[in-house]
Amino acid sequence: MKPDPAAGRPDRTLTVINHQSGTTREIRPVKTVQALLRLLEITPETVLVIQGEALLCDDDPIDPNSQVEIRPVISGGSLP
Repeated sequence: MKPDPAAGRPDRTLTVINHQSGTTREIRPVKTVQALLRLLEITPETVLVIQGEALLCDDDPIDPNSQVEIRPVISGGSLP
């Protein structure tokens, strides 16, 4: 089993800007979007996860050196 490089570094954090709740948090780094949303207890279908210029999917890896933004999904419906 490969050791986790962040395991022995408690000072390493990931900045998460949650536009849905209006909060910014420093959390322990996680490997994927799915793990992040699970940790924050957020339903994946209700948000978009953005890192840098990239829109991330559930199984995408998260770079612990770059902040993450969580934005609510807004549905506009359809036009007649």
